[in-house]
Amino acid sequence: MILMDEEGTQYHARVFNQNFSRFRHLLKEDESYIVIKPNMAAVTNGFSYTGHKQTLTLDWKSILKKCDDFSGPVNGFMFVDFNSIIEQTCPRDTFFDVIGHIVSFRPLETSNPVPSKHYIKLTLSNLDSVHLKVTIFGSQAYQISEYLKNNPTVNCVVIVMQFLKLNIWNGIGEAKSHFEVTKLFINSDIYEINEFKNKLKCHDNFGITEKSITTLQSYSSSYTDDFKGNFPLKTVCEITEPIKEMKFLLVASIVNIRQNLPWYYEACNKYGKKIIPVPKANHSYTNPEGISKTMVVECTNAQCKKSEFQTVIKYIIPMNVQDCTGTIGLTLFDREAKRLLNISAYELKKIHDAAGDSDALFPMQLNVLKNRKFGFVVDITEYNVNNYNNIYTVLRVTEDMSIVSELESKIELMDVISQTDESFTPSTVDKSTATSPSKISGDLKRNLQEIYDVDSGDDLSSTKAKRKSTGEETPLLIPKLEK
Repeated sequence: MILMDEEGTQYHARVFNQNFSRFRHLLKEDESYIVIKPNMAAVTNGFSYTGHKQTLTLDWKSILKKCDDFSGPVNGFMFVDFNSIIEQTCPRDTFFDVIGHIVSFRPLETSNPVPSKHYIKLTLSNLDSVHLKVTIFGSQAYQISEYLKNNPTVNCVVIVMQFLKLNIWNGIGEAKSHFEVTKLFINSDIYEINEFKNKLKCHDNFGITEKSITTLQSYSSSYTDDFKGNFPLKTVCEITEPIKEMKFLLVASIVNIRQNLPWYYEACNKYGKKIIPVPKANHSYTNPEGISKTMVVECTNAQCKKSEFQTVIKYIIPMNVQDCTGTIGLTLFDREAKRLLNISAYELKKIHDAAGDSDALFPMQLNVLKNRKFGFVVDITEYNVNNYNNIYTVLRVTEDMSIVSELESKIELMDVISQTDESFTPSTVDKSTATSPSKISGDLKRNLQEIYDVDSGDDLSSTKAKRKSTGEETPLLIPKLEK
């Protein structure tokens, strides 16, 4: 819960399970109470929902009484400037509120089987025509989608979003909702929205309020286009050597997150490139002969000329993937990793550090990726070819079963065509011993740990999957010769 006193100060409040039955029928949203004997404790996890350094807990000795003369603000909005979000100078460790009118949106994205991860993307504009991108998840996303669907003729939709979090995408600050905490006010009859509309009309020299809201293409349709035949479909055994630069499709399961390799990196907030420490010479005015050196950080992007800049934490997850022909190393970067894990590298690092775990070990939260089958768009770059490096970059990843199944069926068809080209007649092969892709895949699924040592991460090359010896001799079969 978030409580607010008469001075507008907000507190993160909670009730533990053992005391919940005492308060469940008393606590109602937008109601006022007098709280007697609350328990106040310091925030210890680094993130403060309200910016206040203490959390209010209702325990066995706390008392709630209805208050009929509350004189504080109604909603207690704490609006931040759009530029402070875009430039990431707004608070990172607390919530903030925004107000603006919708200029464009993408349709509700529902490809994820978990409803709380369904989302809608909006672009808001403030009174200065500064545009801010916002991503809303779960029930709030459905709330906005339903309003826009049911009110197609309403051109000016002013929205207040309370309790948003900062999200950094490609070095640019955006806003996103936070589970069910975020509150929405869509063209509501409240003072803040009415005031915004009046100011917007006074400053509307370009007919903004008369322009219709732009509907952009769905991310799911544009995203899945990359898996619809634009790139060749490969198996691991076909791409073990980086012979030429190319992008290709691959269907494989993640079998290992590699230890003792960094899973995140610090990047320049503007260009998103890695920052590196470099020595800087310091000349002494009092001693011209004496030169000392200190280490400073620089962005690896040559276009970045800033000597001082903010840094962001980004994912760089080293992993091994496996299909029915072998295993190879891939690197999963920030955009795709954040989409799969539903948590930013910055937030995960804070959790990892709070647990006191070593940076040499990857967070246990990354284990959710293991033993899941994905479709990948993979890039063999100039660096891979010139350095004969077969750790490739993941550009896109999907777990959409319709896409994965379609790609797998194409692999089976390619295998059949390959056998036919080699003058094999499938009908003459004994079905009990045929090594079709489905049978090989079934064998691999039986126990991935038997064919791949997840603790060994030193060999970067692809390896053929091998069955573990059972210690029993397999009888030799005498082939029948046909005359």
